[in-house]
Amino acid sequence: MGRLISFGDIYLGMKRRQFLGGTGAVAATVFAGCLGGTGGGSDQRTITVSKSGEVTAEPDMAVVSAAIEATGPDQTTVRDELSRRAERLTEALQAAGVDEAAITTDRFDIRQRTDRRPVEPTADPEGDGGTEEPAYVGTHAFRIEVDDADAAGDIVDTALEAGADDIGRIGYTLSEERQAELREEALQSALAAARTEAEFVAGEVEASVGDVVTVDTDQDRVSPAYATVEDASGGRSTELRPDDVTVRATATVSYRLD
Repeated sequence: MGRLISFGDIYLGMKRRQFLGGTGAVAATVFAGCLGGTGGGSDQRTITVSKSGEVTAEPDMAVVSAAIEATGPDQTTVRDELSRRAERLTEALQAAGVDEAAITTDRFDIRQRTDRRPVEPTADPEGDGGTEEPAYVGTHAFRIEVDDADAAGDIVDTALEAGADDIGRIGYTLSEERQAELREEALQSALAAARTEAEFVAGEVEASVGDVVTVDTDQDRVSPAYATVEDASGGRSTELRPDDVTVRATATVSYRLD
């Protein structure tokens, strides 16, 4: 029967050893006959470590959500109004330096109102004393990619001045080139941490870490930062202060135990 040795949260058994600690996981497998046995078995002992690394950096691009709305007695009227206002908005954004390809439709819908109710009577003495609210309402929401994070506030102002009815959440992220650079740094950190953990565990079982057997990397994760515009009225410019963006990468490495 195998002997179980415990030190902290690391456990060692004769046939299978599993170690858990830090921010990653460690698993070491020792096949029968490799420790203190009578035969000259050649089974390879390995230790597998999974570690994550992360790097933070200032965002270099932003994504602004802006929407326009229109109401009318029928779908055609609403569609035409949305088209007119959308043209005005996109022209203003392009004049502000946003590429046409960076302005895309995120959502478009025209729907019939289900909560129609009488509008307060008008002051016009010749009026009919009140009318129902428009039967249809439409929304055209845009996704606007800004290649300069510092310019996001100016783009918000431009959209509002061009008639945008709503500014949604503003996301700050990284360009593909910057993401690739930071992913390499995060992977280097993960690999260094994996080696350190493997050497620590190997030392606890009176072994040493040998060559790398396998390496697997998970898809990197980018955690964007967000900002919202709660009140852009009063003629004031929009000032945004985003947090840093975090890039995470995970490496799972198997080493030979000597």
